[in-house]
Amino acid sequence: MAEPTIHWLTWGEEAFALARTRDVPVLLSIGAVWCHWCHVMDQTTFANAEVTSLIGDLFVPVRVDNDQRPDINARYNMGGWPTVAFLTPEGEVLTGGTYMPASSFAAALRQVSDYYRDNKASVKSRSAQQRARRKMLLTPQVAAEELTSSLVDGVYTQVVAAFDSTHGGFGEAPKFPQVDALELALERYARRGDARALKVVSETLRKMAAGGMYDHEAGGFFRYSTTRDWSVPHFEKMLEDNARLLILYLHAYQVTGEEWFHRTVEGIVDYVNTTLLCPEKNCFSGSQDADEKYYALTRDQREGVKAPSVDSIAYTAWNAMIALAYLEAGAILERAGLTTVALQTLELLWQRGWVPGRGMCQHWHHGPKLPGWLPAQAWTALAILAAYEYTGRSQWLEHAQSILDWAVENLKTPEGSFQDIPASEGALGRLSEPEISLIENAVISEALIRLSHLTDQSRYLDLARAALTVLQADVTRYGIMAAGYARVVEHVLTEPVRVVIVGATCETRVENLKQAVWQRYLPNRAVVSIDAAKEPQRMEALGLQQKLSPCVYVCAGRTCLPPVQDTSELALVLARAAGPPEAPPI
Repeated sequence: MAEPTIHWLTWGEEAFALARTRDVPVLLSIGAVWCHWCHVMDQTTFANAEVTSLIGDLFVPVRVDNDQRPDINARYNMGGWPTVAFLTPEGEVLTGGTYMPASSFAAALRQVSDYYRDNKASVKSRSAQQRARRKMLLTPQVAAEELTSSLVDGVYTQVVAAFDSTHGGFGEAPKFPQVDALELALERYARRGDARALKVVSETLRKMAAGGMYDHEAGGFFRYSTTRDWSVPHFEKMLEDNARLLILYLHAYQVTGEEWFHRTVEGIVDYVNTTLLCPEKNCFSGSQDADEKYYALTRDQREGVKAPSVDSIAYTAWNAMIALAYLEAGAILERAGLTTVALQTLELLWQRGWVPGRGMCQHWHHGPKLPGWLPAQAWTALAILAAYEYTGRSQWLEHAQSILDWAVENLKTPEGSFQDIPASEGALGRLSEPEISLIENAVISEALIRLSHLTDQSRYLDLARAALTVLQADVTRYGIMAAGYARVVEHVLTEPVRVVIVGATCETRVENLKQAVWQRYLPNRAVVSIDAAKEPQRMEALGLQQKLSPCVYVCAGRTCLPPVQDTSELALVLARAAGPPEAPPI
């Protein structure tokens, strides 16, 4: 006789209506294809006959993939993956946790079912209290003070204080890369020549790449280290992590010129190209599964051994991140093929990911899914703006403006911040309540700032300033994880380095000048391309000469230095504009 199996339902009205009809709780399982302990729980706990029988009798089981439904994960994750949350038929949390072995899980199933059955009145009262408390927490605070550089200084001070001078990185185990904190420190060094900042970045990046976090056989980084010294990783590899680390190591290479960082960049690119890139689809897979035994093998030993599985779904935000990374890598490493891949990926994202009237979707596997998800809007807009800066093609600027205009119209709260999904009448459970993330608000604010500088439309800068201002109160709660927010506050408070490239985009000399611009680390920049012959009015509006072409103007605000035509001279001008690092590389 066949063992009973769990008949998982998808998140939706049908599952919750069934729970209301049966008057039983919902068992919500949140996992991910890359999650090792999710697989273990499936193979043990959820395969146990007693557990399976209890679930079928006492619960309505619902399964959610974290990457496909990050909106649900944001509201119901109980501290990691796998998450097991027990919900009322109205979507309120009764209790929950992470991985549970079969023996304790069977007891938990009985306890939750008995409690729900015997305490209906208190469950209802507690649910109402939970909703009221969340509503109170979402109520806007008293108007925040104006943004100041002291906020940035405060976060940077926390970053330096949290730095692990022995092993690099921040804090104890488990240890994550904390890319935003490292980018904040690198930018601090570039602007002010702070030697402490460069030490934080250089020592962390060296020790991460030398330790177990980095796959020394096939390249690429694992998600995090289980140990303080980076020696024992958690073995899944994520497109998101490798994209952001690729950008970070590229920036460190730009600033220091260290060959160590260059080799690491090449290793990340080789891994992503070999394993995650789907060249026939012009997109990238989301992740590769964890397999401790496989990754213990040498490159030669891996030959003939089945590699850990790859999640073939292309996620919009992560594809935008890697496209942004490849644009920078193509220019800095002078590998035109990477630039081509980046532009093809962004073209695909626009064609497949943009849903008119509903924004960018989270992914388009079997049709567009989760349109309007904030990170998809923010990262795609940021990457597409970079495509405009690199190519000078106006359609990229138009695409980015469409995305950000949609986000402002549909995701901006009355207070000025951005929620993660559009408001929806009748949304299930906590999906009816906005989630407002400091981290993702920083990303969309960065895109708005960049769009403002590229279009000379101050309203986008005002929108970014408003979002950042209203979220000041969250900085303390986030600690060093507010570093990305702090960087963007710095960008809204300071004039960008505006680089105006004058000349037809197809000219070889224009391309050489553009390459020289991208070689320089300019974290708060705006690169504008103008064809003087076709856009004389724009030249006149910016107060630029119309007879000299091709050339580059480097400007701070509206004040521009004399035009430059030679790439060597341009490199010197950009170095002066970038900042005053005086301390030697560490």
